[in-house]
This record gives sequence, structure tokens and C-alpha cells, in this order.
Amino acid sequence: MPKLRVSGREYEVDGILFDKDGTLLEFLPLWGRWAEFLTDQVAEAIRSIGGFPVPLEVKREWLGLDMNEHGRITGYDLGGPLSMASIPEIEGILAWQLYKQGLPWNEAIAKIRIFRMRATKYIEHERPVFPVQGLQGFLSQCNELNVPLGVVTADQTDEAVKHLSWMGISGFFKTIMGSDLVSEGKPSTEIIYKACGELGTAPERTALIGDTSGDMQMGQGAGMAVTIGLSRDGSILHGAKEMITTYEALVIN
Repeated sequence: MPKLRVSGREYEVDGILFDKDGTLLEFLPLWGRWAEFLTDQVAEAIRSIGGFPVPLEVKREWLGLDMNEHGRITGYDLGGPLSMASIPEIEGILAWQLYKQGLPWNEAIAKIRIFRMRATKYIEHERPVFPVQGLQGFLSQCNELNVPLGVVTADQTDEAVKHLSWMGISGFFKTIMGSDLVSEGKPSTEIIYKACGELGTAPERTALIGDTSGDMQMGQGAGMAVTIGLSRDGSILHGAKEMITTYEALVIN
């Protein structure tokens, strides 16, 4: 039976689930650019409606963004909407900004969906996806041992498959599951139970790796074998049983 070793401890696991953004691929190159393109469109729409520019501090608050004086995104709140919210939730947050300026809700949400599609097309052209350090080696270890792997993400399923395909790693995963395949998104445990069903493993025999406290909360709630938090700066995620800064800290054999 495979044993997952981390920080001098080992866990017997039958499978592993991963968050996607910030866990399998670097978050900021992909979603920072997406959010920047999206919020710029929203700010321009507000300027057109109200005749005034949106201050940077206001744009930062919409999705929990860090921006420099030129409006470029330099970071994000790990507990904020960009990091943890589903696409429909982000659409709702941004549509609210247009609604507050007097636009009827149906028109506001329709505009945001158009803006979101434009941002997605921009990303498809750029394809700014980069694997997290050490990921390929760890996935190869799991593959050699026939450990079933899955992805559970707040993103839409088709987008998740596309991003992983761009990196050439989609074939490692038996299931890739987005928030559109469940009735409640993270931190609800529904996606865990459904993904484990696809893997043929029980949650208590499955590890979860993620980069937010919401991931850890979800894993704890499902009673998973171990919740492993991934943090580049060494900060601790609430609810994580183990913390790593790179996949090189994990060994499975």
C-alpha cells in the first residue's frame, strides 16, 4: 500500500486529490492577468456609466487584489474572492459594482459575462500556465505506483481540463472536477465525496493538497487522511495537518 511521506511522518493513502490554481499551477501568472483584464473592463464600464474613474483602492477591494500604482496585479489575498470564489460568485461580485451605479441587474450580469469571456479569450491566447516547483517529479512518482489522482477546483471543469492540458499533465488525473459539477462549491465537502467516488477511494484513505485555508477546511470536513497545505512563503494554513513549500518535500513509495 502506498505511503506518503512528509516532514518525517508517513500516511497510508489510496489516492490523492489536488486543488488546481496555486497548487498544480502558479496562480498569479494565470489568474492575476485574467483578473487585471477583467477588472479593467469593469472599471471602464463604471466610468462610462458614472463619468468618473475608479480609484485603485476600490478595484483592489473587488476581488482581494494587490496592485501597484500602475494598476498591475502584484499579489492577492489568499482568503479573498479571486483565490477562493467560483466563477459565478466572481461574476456576482463584479455585477454588483455595475448595479450600484444604476445598471439593472440583468444588464449588469450580462455585461460581466461578456467581460469574463473576453478575459478568458485573452488568457487562451497567452497561455500563462506554469507548474509549481517539483510537481512533475511527484506526479511521476504517483504514476509509477498507480496511485489514482484527482483535481478538485473552484474553476469550471472545462477550463480546468484546458489549463492542465496546456501544461501537458491532464493525463495524470483520473478525474478533474470543477464547481459546475456540484451543487455547492468549496468549502463544501460535496466535491470531495464525488471525486473520491470517481477515484474509487474513501476520503479517510485519500490525501488532499491545496493552497488555501478553504481547501484545508474542506478536507478536514470530509475526514481525509491528511490535509497538506502548500505555501511558498512558509506561512501556515489553518486546518493543514502538514505544510510544504514545494513538492520536493513529498515522497510516495
